[in-house]
Amino acid sequence: MLRKENFINDQRRRSYLSATYNRINRGKSVLIEGGYGVGKSRFLTLLNSRKRQTIQVESLFNIHETLASILKKLNYDVKATYRRTPEYLERVCSLSNHVIIIDEANDLNASVWPYLKRVIDAEVPMVFAGLPKVRTFLASEHPDILSRLKVLVLYPIIVEDFIMEYKKNFKAEAIEQIYMAVRGDMRKFEEICTDCLDRAKELKYSFVDLNLALEFINDFTTV
Repeated sequence: MLRKENFINDQRRRSYLSATYNRINRGKSVLIEGGYGVGKSRFLTLLNSRKRQTIQVESLFNIHETLASILKKLNYDVKATYRRTPEYLERVCSLSNHVIIIDEANDLNASVWPYLKRVIDAEVPMVFAGLPKVRTFLASEHPDILSRLKVLVLYPIIVEDFIMEYKKNFKAEAIEQIYMAVRGDMRKFEEICTDCLDRAKELKYSFVDLNLALEFINDFTTV
């Protein structure tokens, strides 16, 4: 089987799956972050907790629709109306043995987040998946919510392959920062990594650390 098809055999994804289970089993929430095509949605399909029922809801809904959707999937007879929002929120916050999953979290309406914070604080675990701008938005507008989430960053398999190939030459955080800086441009990614390796050799460093990587990242971002 090809590596791209054998998704779960990727070491980081196995680790993240374990970390996600540990969080949700303790009533804590998670943000799965990654660029386009890294496998965020596929990762969510792997979540199958033995201790909690999974409820996946659409990210495009308003809050009254989101809450009603959660309850409908639990066979509640509810209608999505604004005036019922406080009642539905209370019901969702009282759930036990469930985990709520929202893919494409970057599509969530900004007004929805304060309500989801109440759910998170009620220790009803939530797993969000979205683009890096989700974390950027939360850091700017709702740092209190971000502080409640464990952020797990997924990278394309090609980046994971690079980490495995050069793990003795690079610190993991150095490769991760390079990838974030190039915004998915794999040609530039490989170019910067090669430059870092050459520079480390010149300096007689045994590996590329974050500080060395930042020299080339800064040069790239100022071009």
